[in-house]
Amino acid sequence: MRNPIFLLLTVLLCTPVVTAQNLKRRPFLGVQVAPLTDSVAAAKNVPSAKGAIVMAVIPNSTAASLKLQPQDVLVSINGKEVTNAQEVVATAKAFTADEKVSINLYRNGKRMQVKGKVKPMPYETDPKADVIYDEVALENNGYARAIMKKPKGKGRFPAVFFIQGFSCYSLDNMPEHDTQRRLIDGLVAKGYAVFRMEKPGMGDAKGTKPCAEIGYNEELAAFAAGLKKLKTYDFVDKDNVFLFGHSLGATTAPLIAMENKVKGIITYGSTGKPWLEYMIELGREQRPIAGIDYVQVDEDMKTSLPMLYELMVLKKTPQQLAENPKYKAYLEQNYEYDGKGHLFGRHYTYLQELHDVPVNRAWKEANAYTLSLFGEADVQAIDEDGAKIIADVVNSYYPGKAEYKLVPRTDHTFAESGTQKEYLRMQNEGTYDAFAATHFNQKLVDMLDEWMKDKLKR
Repeated sequence: MRNPIFLLLTVLLCTPVVTAQNLKRRPFLGVQVAPLTDSVAAAKNVPSAKGAIVMAVIPNSTAASLKLQPQDVLVSINGKEVTNAQEVVATAKAFTADEKVSINLYRNGKRMQVKGKVKPMPYETDPKADVIYDEVALENNGYARAIMKKPKGKGRFPAVFFIQGFSCYSLDNMPEHDTQRRLIDGLVAKGYAVFRMEKPGMGDAKGTKPCAEIGYNEELAAFAAGLKKLKTYDFVDKDNVFLFGHSLGATTAPLIAMENKVKGIITYGSTGKPWLEYMIELGREQRPIAGIDYVQVDEDMKTSLPMLYELMVLKKTPQQLAENPKYKAYLEQNYEYDGKGHLFGRHYTYLQELHDVPVNRAWKEANAYTLSLFGEADVQAIDEDGAKIIADVVNSYYPGKAEYKLVPRTDHTFAESGTQKEYLRMQNEGTYDAFAATHFNQKLVDMLDEWMKDKLKR
């Protein structure tokens, strides 16, 4: 998933509406950096490999105003030595807008210093739509950034709540070619008001722990508060609100609709199953898709199955599991375990709380029209079984209220990759991001619009 520090930004075209009073715009350094190796340091006449090399400078950012350039080597920021690329990201997060900033760097082998002020993150704008920056009040007096995008003009519009998936990444001011942005903009063009919000701890959030430190229940409560917020806008047709659950968002959607009813729920790239079962399938079924030898999979499952039981059911911490050398190696190699309680970039309690989610009861009590989609090239969702299960569960309680559809040639992030193997090939070659930027599947927008328009009549 995307790193919010490195998101590319578009040039501002108009002024958005900003209604939030509690949230301030976060600082925006705007550089993509990479580690500085001994060989690169020597080639650039830098005294040591301490520092970070600039790979890209984002327009309208602090870095752009300081006239930083690709291949600059950053060695200190505000007098603090930069020893690696991660420190640049950490330092940038601690900035405040308009504070003074001084960066020492090497350019073409010469040491120099640049000075200026920290610029805030630009707002998303769109000449074809109204963009409203708002906030969602959370538990414990925290706030999360919310962004509503609607067709221009007055009236009451059917609304879609776009709910993102597992990872901690920002939905704020995505570049125009981003496939999630293309989906949102496509729905707005079809006449829908589309609401999205940042997870607690992301972007402009205030009064919350960092996203990577919260559990799933806290995130779920935030999205539930977001749905309530969505229904407060006077231009929203409250009888025609739809949830679009992307990836893990497909689990979140029916859970927040149990108490706060909506007209319909659309899922894309979903597991359709309890999270423990999905994690087992990641090892058993997804890895062969990625080319892992089947015999190796068999051997790995001897480690994975008991480890997952201890993690998800017995609620052991990763630190406790890592006392077993086999578990430790498997966690590090396959679960991105960092030794500090994080798996796949999230706090381990996030996964454990997901295991306790009443998946099927949520669909029963949500009682909403349901469209369950699987993209033919979707590796993350593994296969169509999860999407079919969702439709089957809903129809078992409310016959004819749900349907499953295959989205041909489309991957997890809505690009037409063709097949799972083609998607993986581009990922391995490092060409996927450029490909996805020009291969968004517009037919998906048409499919969603057709289905929702039908439900608006009921």
